[in-house]
Amino acid sequence: MRIPQELAPLLALALLAAPHGARAADPSNSLAKAPVVVELFTSQGCSSCPPADRLLTRLGNDPRFAGRVIPLAFHVDYWNYIGWQDPFSSPRWSARQNEYAHAFRSSRIYTPQLVVNGSSECVGSEEREVVSRITAALAKPPAGEVKLTVGPQGSGPVKVAVAARVAGAGSRHGLDILVALYQTGLDTPVRAGENASRTLHNDYVVRRLEKAFTLAPGAERSGEVTLAVDPAWNRQALGVAAFLQDPVTLEIRGAAVQGLAAR
Repeated sequence: MRIPQELAPLLALALLAAPHGARAADPSNSLAKAPVVVELFTSQGCSSCPPADRLLTRLGNDPRFAGRVIPLAFHVDYWNYIGWQDPFSSPRWSARQNEYAHAFRSSRIYTPQLVVNGSSECVGSEEREVVSRITAALAKPPAGEVKLTVGPQGSGPVKVAVAARVAGAGSRHGLDILVALYQTGLDTPVRAGENASRTLHNDYVVRRLEKAFTLAPGAERSGEVTLAVDPAWNRQALGVAAFLQDPVTLEIRGAAVQGLAAR
């Protein structure tokens, strides 16, 4: 993958930021503390989901977790049959939730479900349990590091350059680096289904999710991904998150986030 000329120097600095000799050291010493990725599987067609949506918003605004938590909302499509077509839903997000169920060896598919760093799950509206799982994930030393740089913004697609590395073996089958484009501040008057006659507020709604590349065990690499933007989306409310995910266990090993509002 070719890196745009204006982004290449920044990625080179990101990869070289850690001392060369430290890359073989223990991850807790050689890598910065990575933020935790919190994925909420939700739907506007589910009456149990709005409290979880509000909790996800609070997590993103909580000063305790500033720079330490990356909230993402994946709207599933399997509630659409009851009369309301969630405008943010996608069969891809339902499939992603099913992949987690397989990884967790569970037959339970439900909303609102919250997955923390791809390694544990709980009901997305149970705040005490959610915070407990986030706190536990933050206490674990990261196995990988991610740096991302968003290219100059215009009216077209968002170009994202990503650099990533892992300490030690990381994963015997390598790690996928995924890049998500999300949007906050979305208000929807719901006219049917279980939430009929309510106006729902949603933040951190994932609009795009693409794989940039696969990182070989113990390696470091950079690449680029281009994310299409619908002209109707408020670009000032968009953000980009990138994370290293084990394609087998689905555990997330490192992450980074950047908003587009100031660009």
